Amino acid sequence: MKNHPTYLTERAYEWCSVICENLENLAHGQYLLFLSLEIGFCHLNPKHPLWGNPLTHTEHHLRLADIIFESGDNEALADLLTAWNLLYPNPNSDGPLNGCVGHFEILKELQSLSPRLQQAILRSIEVIGYEEFDVGMEIFIALLNNLHIGVEDWHWSISWINILLDVIQSSEATQHLSHHYWELLVELILLHSKLLDCYLFTYDPQVMTSLMDAQEWDKLECWMGVVWMIWPPGFGGTTVEGLEHGMLLLFHKWPGAIQKLQQWMEQLNDEWGLRSEPFKQICEIASLGRTQHDTQ
Repeated sequence: MKNHPTYLTERAYEWCSVICENLENLAHGQYLLFLSLEIGFCHLNPKHPLWGNPLTHTEHHLRLADIIFESGDNEALADLLTAWNLLYPNPNSDGPLNGCVGHFEILKELQSLSPRLQQAILRSIEVIGYEEFDVGMEIFIALLNNLHIGVEDWHWSISWINILLDVIQSSEATQHLSHHYWELLVELILLHSKLLDCYLFTYDPQVMTSLMDAQEWDKLECWMGVVWMIWPPGFGGTTVEGLEHGMLLLFHKWPGAIQKLQQWMEQLNDEWGLRSEPFKQICEIASLGRTQHDTQ
């Protein structure tokens, strides 16, 4: 039993507490801390951590957080976050992630993040919810931009639809959130379209206006795809007239968008018919306008 993974994780985390409690000189203790975390957690995949008995977190582990985050060591950070994720018997319970989220600001400054550390960060966000990080949207967006991830990297990918919708509808997203995440949101919606309840998501018309004002046409392309997939006319306060202006301007400034949006709508395989007809009408108006322009 003493070689069982759960036993190793419990003992390793206890050792970290003991080391921090008796640590007088960081130069003498940091190696032991890193080694303890490695023994207990390096064999675990942060994306699919081992769920066993919740670990015991003491006041001395708070000092551990200071030491590990300030070191910037990717693997030690991944081990620590994996340990923290194991402390939660369920996603709604309180744990060390809630008390130490201020440290996550450091992560946006690191030059590179290992794949395992990225997985640990994503898992941490999924476990406690991004609102609990309480570092401000600008810092949270900077952290996201420092991650290089795809849909396959998320454990609970459907939960990220709500996260990214909230982030994208913030005032900071238009200028600062990488285009990569706007595309990822489209991918996630296509992946989980049959499981989504459109009434659960709030539509903000200001996003379209902000993107047009900033001339962020590639992001507007993604946003219009999101709107048509989640809030077709009649849902969330959207109307054909409200979407038509944004669509026609997008197609004029970013001609490739019409083909991209048509591809997404075809992938959606709409069963309601609420999207397809109004969408086709706007595309026909755009195509007619381009034809008339070309013949002049």
